[in-house]
Amino acid sequence: MTSSPSRAAPEETRRRHLHVRLADDRASIFDHVTEYLQEAGKAPDWYWRTAGRLEGEDDAEDLEELLFSAFEAGASLAHDHPEELRFDWVTDDECERQRQAEEKGSQRDDARKERTSLSHYA
Repeated sequence: MTSSPSRAAPEETRRRHLHVRLADDRASIFDHVTEYLQEAGKAPDWYWRTAGRLEGEDDAEDLEELLFSAFEAGASLAHDHPEELRFDWVTDDECERQRQAEEKGSQRDDARKERTSLSHYA
């Protein structure tokens, strides 16, 4: 785990923000969220169907439940399996380079597969 930028660090270092990624590029956040929901006694099918339908919809109560559950899943994963996460402090330029790299090649295909897997539940 990388620590937060120091207050005494140069301006560039202080203007970094946190990216939390899965350590294994082949792992799926959807699997981790589903596992958490099952262990927490929540209904993964409802969760994923609702997430798939939220495009363009304004259902604040469902959105709030989805966000809380996703946050809880992330906290659970960080607590129970910290080795599965990677914490990176990045500048805006580094963030943009990562985003562009993810949109190219096999990473773009993987990202597309994850996005389309949500539509399965809609």
